[in-house]
Amino acid sequence: MLIKNNLERDFILRNYETDFLQRIRPSAILGYFQETAGQHSEEMGMGFAKLAEEDYFWVLSKIYVQIERRPQFMDKVRVETWPHAPNKAIFERSFTLSDEKGVAMRAFSRWCILKKSGRIVPASLVSQPDMEYRQEHSILFDDWRIPSVERKGEPDFSLRVANSEYDLNRHVNNIKYADYVFNCFSVRELEEHELRSFQIHYVKQSHEGDVLSFYRQEIEPGVFAVEGFKNMDETVISARVCFDRV
Repeated sequence: MLIKNNLERDFILRNYETDFLQRIRPSAILGYFQETAGQHSEEMGMGFAKLAEEDYFWVLSKIYVQIERRPQFMDKVRVETWPHAPNKAIFERSFTLSDEKGVAMRAFSRWCILKKSGRIVPASLVSQPDMEYRQEHSILFDDWRIPSVERKGEPDFSLRVANSEYDLNRHVNNIKYADYVFNCFSVRELEEHELRSFQIHYVKQSHEGDVLSFYRQEIEPGVFAVEGFKNMDETVISARVCFDRV
């Protein structure tokens, strides 16, 4: 049976998924994308339980989100996602998030499959679905390089990882890092600037007891690099955040 090459899913924006201005939080955006991609992976025969039979699991490597506008509390939104044909060990996936006015956000992501040992699994070793992959991307983007951040003084945000940060793979959930990145900015800064895009690169996993420290640096007007370190040693994530002044 031919499997659908996309999936659409509706959400109603809940209060705890919004910020202090009742706009959708970046972590909620990633949560909607993750849920929709996970459901489509199940339909493709590549879901969590199926991969676990081979001691495999999905890992989000990189994601870029471009924002036209941010829906607010109680808005109904529709997320559409579709994967692209895998290349060696990289699985790419596009997303759109739409409200009653049309497409409000577009995103492009890169994923890989890991063995429990941490090794990357080549796509050729993973059973592929009977599906015609879509070639068009939600957005054309290939600027994955993010400069390192110079660490000066105290971190802009830090925390010690506890159980509430975990996902089912027993490490910090991908979507949590979006909250950590934006905790590097003050309420006033987020009030005075309109978020236009953000991207996150996931470098290392973090576990219970790790101390995560995040530093930001303005690399051009309105554009910030953010880097998160584990135990002041290893980089766990890099991010870039772009604002316009309101």
